[in-house]
Amino acid sequence: MEYSLINKIRVVLILTFFLGSIVFYIVLDEFYVNQTYKNIKESIILSESIQKYVSEYQKPIIYKLIKDKKLSAEYFAPALMSSTFVIAHINEIFLKNALTNKLGIAKTKHKFASDNPLNKVNKTTKFESRILKKFNDSNLSSYSERMTYKGKDTLFFAVPSRKNTKNCLVCHGDPRDAPKDMLKIYGQESGFYEKVGDIRAINVVYSVVDANNDMISFYWILEAFMLSTFLIIYFIVNYFVKKLANKDRFILRQSKFAAMGEMIGMIAHQWRQPLTGMGMATDNLLLDIELEDVNEERLKKSLETINKQIAYLSHTIDDFKNFFKPNIKIESVEINKLIDESCMVIGSTLKINSIEIKRDYTPDLKVFTKKNDLMQVVLNLVKNSMDAYLENKIENRVVEIQTLNKQHVIEIIVKDYAGGIPIEIIEKIFNPYFSTKGEKNGTGLGLYMSKMIIENNLSGELNVNSSHDATTFTIILAKEKL
Repeated sequence: MEYSLINKIRVVLILTFFLGSIVFYIVLDEFYVNQTYKNIKESIILSESIQKYVSEYQKPIIYKLIKDKKLSAEYFAPALMSSTFVIAHINEIFLKNALTNKLGIAKTKHKFASDNPLNKVNKTTKFESRILKKFNDSNLSSYSERMTYKGKDTLFFAVPSRKNTKNCLVCHGDPRDAPKDMLKIYGQESGFYEKVGDIRAINVVYSVVDANNDMISFYWILEAFMLSTFLIIYFIVNYFVKKLANKDRFILRQSKFAAMGEMIGMIAHQWRQPLTGMGMATDNLLLDIELEDVNEERLKKSLETINKQIAYLSHTIDDFKNFFKPNIKIESVEINKLIDESCMVIGSTLKINSIEIKRDYTPDLKVFTKKNDLMQVVLNLVKNSMDAYLENKIENRVVEIQTLNKQHVIEIIVKDYAGGIPIEIIEKIFNPYFSTKGEKNGTGLGLYMSKMIIENNLSGELNVNSSHDATTFTIILAKEKL
């Protein structure tokens, strides 16, 4: 029982640890993914804000300077007039400063991906081109995907840049209309002949999840803490299980000694009658010898009586010896025969106390079990019924024993009509040292040990029910081999 319980606790703790580890990893991963998405969206908002600033503030000033002929119409400087150039360089400067200051900022890559970019750095990959097409073919406002990018667990996020207007075509329409300074920088190979209403680029961010390995570090720290906690719990539980097992072994020894004491009393009852018979036979023989009236037939009859009583005594010795023999073997047991043998052990005691056993057996019931353990429980239940009749001074003393064959189990029912068990104590009767008998008549260990034997040694159940003046104990045993 002890090792079985410890093994079960060990399995439960291991399963809980591994399931907890998996759940914790999933929750932690979800948290970091959400945090990364939040950072990406903040980055996108910042990019769009810079783009809006360049478009609404910087460019109008440049165009006014050109209109006022303070700048040449062919003038173009990416650092002032290209929002993509400004965003990319601001992001690059920010990341470098973050790295210098050891801020642990997520590793991100910004890109204004276009199928037809002025700057070849912004040329779409096949994947980005497919996403750009999605934006042009539908009303998507954003697109996100988790992927492996350059060997890292990465979140991809994209939003469309605004649709082309006539103003956009000044730089991206006919190259002859574009500023010559821009053509000198980017050439005429791409970036032109765009159409009004098209989304020419997507604002893309690639962000590595757990770029600084914070999540993994935190996960393993917590795993180590959880493992330490579970080990402490296991050793504490293991300690108390062993303490309880030692207590149960002590109680078992007590109950065995108590049972042996009761059995010695029963042996005295069993032997009193045959010993009396043997004494009378020997007295008669001695008297015949003294009177010199030895009759061969009478002598033979007296010796047969003595031999018969000696055989009976020998048989009862075997019964008691087998009852107390350690029983670790599981064997096929005939239930009805086992009950009869149990009642036979205390047959004389039952007879002297006018206890009638009424049997209602289902024939041919067999079960794989530990014979002596089951006999001890049956004997204890029958003896409890006898004690209840004597305690309550009830004259009509009947103990009903029934065996039932059910689908998956066999039931042994022991019922008496000795006054029942009060409802306020019925939950306590299986507690150790609890007894309704007087101090001289009971140890309070019988039912506790009976329940332990049935549930722990025989993998069954022992239940009690009390109604009116009747008490019913039911032993339930599985048909399958233990």
